[in-house]
Amino acid sequence: MPSSRPVVLFCGGLAGDGVARNTVHLANALARRGAAVNVTCLDGGALAAELRGPTITCLGRARGPRGLALARAVPALAGHLDALRPSVVVSMGNHAHLAAWAALRGLPDTPRIYRISNDPAHGGGDPARSGLRNLGLRLIAADATRVVCVSAAIAAREPFRRARRDRRVDVLPNGVDAEAIRARASARLRHPWLDDGRPFLVAVGRLHAQKNYETLIDALALVRERRPDARLLVLGGGSAERRASLESRARALGLGDAVRFDGETANPFPILSRATAYVLPSLWEGASNSLLEALACGVPVVASRTAGNAAEVLAGGRYGVLADPRDPADLARGIARQLTPADCLPPGNRAEAFRLEAVVDRLCGIVAGARSAHDEIQMQAEGAGHLRPLSDGLRGTNTEY
Repeated sequence: MPSSRPVVLFCGGLAGDGVARNTVHLANALARRGAAVNVTCLDGGALAAELRGPTITCLGRARGPRGLALARAVPALAGHLDALRPSVVVSMGNHAHLAAWAALRGLPDTPRIYRISNDPAHGGGDPARSGLRNLGLRLIAADATRVVCVSAAIAAREPFRRARRDRRVDVLPNGVDAEAIRARASARLRHPWLDDGRPFLVAVGRLHAQKNYETLIDALALVRERRPDARLLVLGGGSAERRASLESRARALGLGDAVRFDGETANPFPILSRATAYVLPSLWEGASNSLLEALACGVPVVASRTAGNAAEVLAGGRYGVLADPRDPADLARGIARQLTPADCLPPGNRAEAFRLEAVVDRLCGIVAGARSAHDEIQMQAEGAGHLRPLSDGLRGTNTEY
C-alpha cells in the first residue's frame, strides 16, 4: 500500500522562474496520481495560484540575499519536516539544496531527491566560489537517494562521480506544454513592435551577468551594419542599476531605440510567437525553459553553445543555430542567418521531443520509486526487527544515466 505520508517539494519561492514552474508541474501531477503533496517554500508567489490539490507551507518571507534567507529558514524547515514525516523530500533547485540537506539531518531514513537545475561547473569567474559550490554538491550527492540532473553534461560533472558509480543519477530535461503555450500566444496584446513589419529579436531572462546581454547588444550592433532595421526586445526583471548599465551600453553603440527592456511579463508568448528570432546568449544554464518555449512557438532560435543543454535540445544545430557566447561576431553571424529567410533554420516540431507530460511522468516515477523502495525496506525491517541501511534498497532503481 502506498505511503499516506506526504511528498514534500521544497523550493525558495513560487515566483515565475523555471524552478518554481517545474515545482508546480510536479506537485500537480503527483496530486493527480493520488499522492498527498506539500509544497514548502520561503514565501509564495504568482504561481501558487496554479496549484491544484497540493497544500503549500510558507516558512517566512525571504529577506536579504536568497542564500542567507534560506540559511535562516533551516530551523523552521527542519521542524516542519519533523512534524510531517514525509515519505519523500524533493529539493527542486540548486539554491535550495543546502538548506534541505541541513534540515534533513534529523531524518536520516527519509528518502531525499535533489534536482540539479543549473550547471555546477561555473563560478561566475570566481574560483573560490566555484570550489565552495562543488563542495556543497558533493555533500548533497552523498546524501541523495537520487540525483536528478537536467542534462547529461551536468550529470557528468565531478561532484556526482560517486552517485554515478552507485547508479543514483537520473538525467531528465525540462519539459514544455506546447499546446498550452500556443493557446496563450493567441492572446491579444498591444505592443509597438508587433505590427510595424520590422524584424525584432527576443531574449527572455533576468538581467544578470549569466544571461550575457552585454555580448548580445554588441552582436546586435554588428548585425545592424547590414540589417539596420533589426531590433532587440529583452523580457526579464533585474536591478535598476543593471538595466541602466545595459541601456548605456546600447546608447554608446548607437542603438538608441533599437533595444528595449520591457521587464517581466506574465504572458510573454504573444510577443515570443511573433518575434523574428529568439536568442539565448547565456554563458551558462541548466536547461532553459524559455528555449523550449521558443521552440513551441515555432520561432527560429540562436543559442549559446554553453547554455546548459541547448546543444542537446537543438540536436547539435539541426533545429537552430549554435554560437559562441563570448564572441559577438559569431553570435551576430547566427542572428543574421536566422533573420534571412533563405538561410534560416526553423525549429520544426522539435518541441514534441520535450513534452511536459512525458517528462513529469518520468519524474513522478522517480519519486514513486524512492517511496516504494523506502516502504519495502521499512516493512522488511519491521519483520526482521532491525533496520538496514536505506541506500541498500535504493541503488540501481530507475536509473537513466
